[in-house]
Amino acid sequence: MNEAWKKTSLAVESTKEDGKTKKRSFNNIAQGATDEQLVSFGQVIAQLTGEATDQVTVNVTSVLA
Repeated sequence: MNEAWKKTSLAVESTKEDGKTKKRSFNNIAQGATDEQLVSFGQVIAQLTGEATDQVTVNVTSVLA
């Protein structure tokens, strides 16, 4: 059985100053993106929004053939 990469998506969860949480989703993440690059992306989102990044979740979808 072969496994083939299909897609990767990223979810960045952050907290606003008023305590409310927000989840932002990003699709079409490059197949070769490293963990360090993805964490850095989450930090960039925090800088742009002014909201603290709480969690970065990566979802990789593969096809079994």
